[in-house]
Amino acid sequence: MTPCRSLAIGTILLVLLLGPVDTPRAAPASTELGPNNWPATVHETVQDLLPRIPLAERMRIKTTKKDQLISLYFGLGTLIRNRYGLWRGNDKLILSACGRPCHPDDASMKIIEALWQALQD
Repeated sequence: MTPCRSLAIGTILLVLLLGPVDTPRAAPASTELGPNNWPATVHETVQDLLPRIPLAERMRIKTTKKDQLISLYFGLGTLIRNRYGLWRGNDKLILSACGRPCHPDDASMKIIEALWQALQD
């Protein structure tokens, strides 16, 4: 991994852990949601993520080539899996992401792809 890529991933982790600078009323992304407030769809998840990612990082994700989104697997993907309960039983979100039961890692990649797609529009 290049130093720039490592720095970018570190920046994403920091921003998602501390929450965005431009929306202070939003709950910090490090707050793991629970069964009572897990999003049930990929769309709801993307809508929760978008305001938490600063403009510079949104632009970086937007300009990442689709076949390179795997580079977001460890940073952003881990945070998605943790925050949205993919390892803790959020079966509705997994079904929304994959269309069938699938591994949480696969579901998080589908959410990353949906986030990327939302940034393309």
